[in-house]
Amino acid sequence: MTSSDNTATTMQTLGAIVGRYVKLLVEDTRLNVAEKLTRLLSAIALCSLLTIIGTAALVFISIAVGMALATVIAPLWAFIIVAGFYIAVLVILVTCRNALLVNPIARFISRLLLPAPQKPHTDVPQSAPISQ
Repeated sequence: MTSSDNTATTMQTLGAIVGRYVKLLVEDTRLNVAEKLTRLLSAIALCSLLTIIGTAALVFISIAVGMALATVIAPLWAFIIVAGFYIAVLVILVTCRNALLVNPIARFISRLLLPAPQKPHTDVPQSAPISQ
């Protein structure tokens, strides 16, 4: 066997290993995307179902509160009070939308799609503050 035959065999083996590695990377990426997409879609489905059920429950609770208040005050004012409560909740949601809606959704999606940050390894000890 000559040196060029040995080099050709080594190159073929190396090419086969690199090809297999690339195929495994592609498969790993596909599985990661499938897992994250499944988690995202299941979270969306769960939130949608909870919103629908919660809305239905809220409608019935609102009617019950309005009717309960109607026994004490005029029915028109009872339902105006219930509507005023929902308007106050709406104003709070609009004014605090970043803290209550945007930031939690952004955190959920970033935790889902991005890897957790690694803590830096520092072997250098921290120096003591200089007193003056």
